[in-house]
Amino acid sequence: MSELWLKFTDSDGTEKRIAVDSQKFVVGRHSSSDLCIIDGRLSREHLKIERFGDLFMATDSGSSNGTKINGEVLDAPAALRSGDVLDLGGLKIEAELEGPDNAVAAPSPGDTDAQSPEPEGPSATAAPSYSEPAVSSIPTSIFFIAPVLGLLVIALVGGLIYFTSGRAKADVSANDFQYSDVPDDPPVKKKRSTESDPAQTAVVSPAVNGITETRSNSAVDAPPATPADSEAARVEQSGTAFLRKAAQNDAKAFLTGEQAKKVGSRVKQLSGNSALAANLSSARQNASQINSLAKSTNLQPAFLAAAAITKLGSNRGDVAKSAQSMAGTLEKLRTQIGSELGEDTLLMIAAYDQGEAGDFMKMRNMLQELANKFPDSSRSIRTIWFLQQNGKITQSEFDTAITFLAVGTISQNPKAFGVNAEALSF
Repeated sequence: MSELWLKFTDSDGTEKRIAVDSQKFVVGRHSSSDLCIIDGRLSREHLKIERFGDLFMATDSGSSNGTKINGEVLDAPAALRSGDVLDLGGLKIEAELEGPDNAVAAPSPGDTDAQSPEPEGPSATAAPSYSEPAVSSIPTSIFFIAPVLGLLVIALVGGLIYFTSGRAKADVSANDFQYSDVPDDPPVKKKRSTESDPAQTAVVSPAVNGITETRSNSAVDAPPATPADSEAARVEQSGTAFLRKAAQNDAKAFLTGEQAKKVGSRVKQLSGNSALAANLSSARQNASQINSLAKSTNLQPAFLAAAAITKLGSNRGDVAKSAQSMAGTLEKLRTQIGSELGEDTLLMIAAYDQGEAGDFMKMRNMLQELANKFPDSSRSIRTIWFLQQNGKITQSEFDTAITFLAVGTISQNPKAFGVNAEALSF
């Protein structure tokens, strides 16, 4: 069985040799990649290598800087051979195949001169000899038996359909009821497919940033419907708006009802903080400075403002200066963790103290380890909710992220949460 190894030199000048040990192997800058290389030239998911027996196929994953193989643009899946050089936007990785079948691997796009070797010696001109294939005889009885067998199969299938349909009709009354695991709950009549079921109907979310989303409640990751005039609805709406503004590119971010409850409790605590209104006003007054800082660090101004206000806590202060003091650490955490999704921004805040202590890779390494250990999707694992539920972050780290999210939620419409300040706008 062939094995593929990838050889490259990282940013520290250290030579590394990594085995491609899964059927689908992703190389990229994101911490969820099978081979995560922190290099600005790489996209989050830059290259995908798929294994088919002893064949390894390389495909560019729509990266920004593109991929080349042996100097040729990789614009279609290509089989890797030992010695092939992959150029990922300037970062070069050499493929090394080990195993008995390397010589028969399909050629790469750059090998245009590869030809089959010509036979040598006297036998090269000798015409090959052929032997007449043996003619197999088929008993003539098979032509009489086959139709009979076909009729028997049809009769058996028809009988099964008849009896099954009869049994289904007899069981309709029993299947019309849903039984609960709770002994005191009476059976509840199930709804027919033609009846209206609120759990399957479309839910129109409150408009966020002028955009109204429609989604089905039956979706696995969709939050349940909440009465529009409730406190929880206000938290969901404002929290969702903030997450979308804090992230680089996450127009589908949202809070579930359960998450909104936790954030709502913190919102109530913060709304009684007299310093919060003053700090929100400070952020508004220094919006231009926060905007400039956001551009220089490739972070969103809403994210920086909420992070700075969270750090100030119950103290009044200059939000722009607070954001400036945090920017260096947050920028390094962004490089390791990412900031494209709303959940990424919460992870960055949860890891802020780790970054302040100089450990910028602790969170990233843990996320990568969990992705290999748990069957959940990478997006499910990369959340403070998953980490807190599985005891992977401290209560203090989780509380800091919740406070940050609560501050961001209030900043969208402070007066709706009893805070005498204007909404933050950048």
